[in-house]
Amino acid sequence: MPLAVVGYEMLAGFPSFAGPTARAVIAAHLTATPKPLTDIRAEAPPDVANAIARALAKDPNARLGTAAEFRDAIAGAAAHRATRRIPTSWVLAAGVAVLAVIGAAALVLRPRASAPLDPNLVAVAPFDVLAPNLELWHEGFVDVLSRNLDGAGPLRTVSPTIVIHRWSGKADPASAAALSRSTGARVLVFGTLVGVGRDSVRATVTVRDVGSHSNIAEIDRRDAVDRMDRLGDSLTVDVLRELGRTRPIASVRLGALGSSSLPAIKLFLAGEQFYRRGQYDSALAYARRVVSIDSNFTLALRRISLSLWWGGRGAYESAMIREGRHNHGLAPRESLLVIADSLWGALQGGDGPPELYPLYQRLFRTLSEAVRRFPEDPEAWYHQGELAFHWGAWTKPQLTAQQALAAFDRAIALDSAFGPPFEHSVELALRLRGTAAARRYLSAGLALHQAGREGAAAWLTSQLLDTDPARVRAVQSSLDTIPAGAFGGASYIFKAWPDSGETAVWVARAYAASRRGLTRDDSLLQRWVPAAALASRGHLHEASTALTPGASLLASVEQVAFLFAELALLNSIPRDTARFAFQRCLLAANLPCSWAALGRWAAVGDTGSLRDLAHRSDSIARSASSVTRDLWRYAAAATQPYLALARGDTVLAIRRFAGLPDSLCGNCYLDKLARVRLLAARGENREAEAVLDQVLHNHDFVSALDGMWALEGGRVYERLGQREKAIANYGFVVDVWRHADPQLQPYVEEARAALKRLGGEPR
Repeated sequence: MPLAVVGYEMLAGFPSFAGPTARAVIAAHLTATPKPLTDIRAEAPPDVANAIARALAKDPNARLGTAAEFRDAIAGAAAHRATRRIPTSWVLAAGVAVLAVIGAAALVLRPRASAPLDPNLVAVAPFDVLAPNLELWHEGFVDVLSRNLDGAGPLRTVSPTIVIHRWSGKADPASAAALSRSTGARVLVFGTLVGVGRDSVRATVTVRDVGSHSNIAEIDRRDAVDRMDRLGDSLTVDVLRELGRTRPIASVRLGALGSSSLPAIKLFLAGEQFYRRGQYDSALAYARRVVSIDSNFTLALRRISLSLWWGGRGAYESAMIREGRHNHGLAPRESLLVIADSLWGALQGGDGPPELYPLYQRLFRTLSEAVRRFPEDPEAWYHQGELAFHWGAWTKPQLTAQQALAAFDRAIALDSAFGPPFEHSVELALRLRGTAAARRYLSAGLALHQAGREGAAAWLTSQLLDTDPARVRAVQSSLDTIPAGAFGGASYIFKAWPDSGETAVWVARAYAASRRGLTRDDSLLQRWVPAAALASRGHLHEASTALTPGASLLASVEQVAFLFAELALLNSIPRDTARFAFQRCLLAANLPCSWAALGRWAAVGDTGSLRDLAHRSDSIARSASSVTRDLWRYAAAATQPYLALARGDTVLAIRRFAGLPDSLCGNCYLDKLARVRLLAARGENREAEAVLDQVLHNHDFVSALDGMWALEGGRVYERLGQREKAIANYGFVVDVWRHADPQLQPYVEEARAALKRLGGEPR
């Protein structure tokens, strides 16, 4: 008991256990009995010495089991102190010791305002290891026991990563109490591994109920060093047997790591230590070695896909799908995350079922269940944030940018050393909470990403957000020394930030001009990124000039097709150029490009192209077996409201827009805008509001039409008397189009007049 150790040292003048090394001290704790205080100092108060000796007893049955018992024993000794003739110096020393120990006990025992501990949540702490050849198992038993115990009856376990990042001190009740407070787990498992002879190991394990300050069980097991897997299974059975006395635990699942190969398990556990510290290259190398030994080791397969993803190495989709095919025999938490990974890989890699919408919904349900059952798991929250950020427009209900950032916040709060959530948090914080919040995310993220593209982009972003103009000018004067990847990464961070200095435009232009460190894939991006940034800020002429040479790419690149369509709808693409490009899309039966052309064909009354697309889409949808089938079905349906528009029948167009199967295309934002404009023009403001309250498009995307969407929103919300929403929308129009081309300035003036009328801050 740490309190007794403190009291012993204060009275004796030296520690109760000593040794030349930390290992020797730990060994003394396990095997030695402290010399009685009365032998060291004859004048030591016997009652105090006895209380401390009982608290330090090796036999658990003779030991004071809780801080409350120790406090009461010390307090009783203090009450009798005045009846004995003790030298004044010892009275003072004993009094100080007693008061210190009682005070410390009071701190341990005082009521807390935090949430109650979860009686079915178990945290397995790193083991104290007293032999060099067992060091792997210091963290290794955290992995083994956590995964074995998770899902046994009502039990859930805290993620090993969380435990290891939050654990400090030795395997003792005080450290267990600290870990319990930080994780919410009422049951703590901690222990010690000691070498016995040349080839055996002894495990001494404590199962502690932190809520009642008592030990549930003390377990002692021995086994051969080369059978640590069997020792882990034996300890699992022992722990579950003890917990099963008060919980309905019907069965025991062993070997939840998913392999029976001890060499593979040992390599996996070694790799886990790199993985937890964000050293993804090393984690990847270990995981690949594991799979070379045991190709069915699911958790190692998962580490391959996540190390590729989080390490920025790409090609993770097929690895995610592969791990999903081996999802058996895992703990519930691991199984849920493997399902999520495989669904993610199917969505990204195009190896999913014929219908997209059920795939999105299954991923949404899987992650919702993961964060419900394991609210303390940072990976589950990170995946939830990624889903909201990249596909928030597809889910039902839709997920907002605020929800995406909240999920990333939760992941960071649970594990601030977990790097992936910081990537999108900076971008979301910049647009939702302002520069001060974004800088906080950046400083934390930079501590984790010192190298690579992410580190370079984060550094550049931090410089451009600096309040010192001299630092910004220094960056602007040294463009040749900054790699293209840094500009590319920073352009994504700034793309939706409507600042008056148009940082997104500056970064995108710098990216287009950069020639340092280019990759093979950067040539198209160097054309599209600046064009998209320029278009979103209303520089339509410059954007169309940058994009038009790429019109021939429309048939193969979705982002280019959508941006081209946006500029065409805003009358910034010459009519002949637009007609030629979209006709090529139609002839090539290219879905994204053809769907993007619908609004343009309706605007110019081109019913022939609309009917042709309807026929082609319907024919392809009936025969398609790929993931595009639903999108072709949507395209066939979407031609109908645009045909009505091309004929001037707005009533029919509104009815047909309302009947579109939007579950087949959650990100079809061009149709949402067309529908809102029609409803607003006819004064159907409540119906328009219902559409405006939807997510326009996924949050990883920025559109040249975002300003127009906000303008329609401002008008509708003002007519409905929703002042705050109207001000927010009008304010966005002014901010994003402040320096826009002349053709957009009348909209800016309209928004400024509305802000003045509504009492909003001048922009």
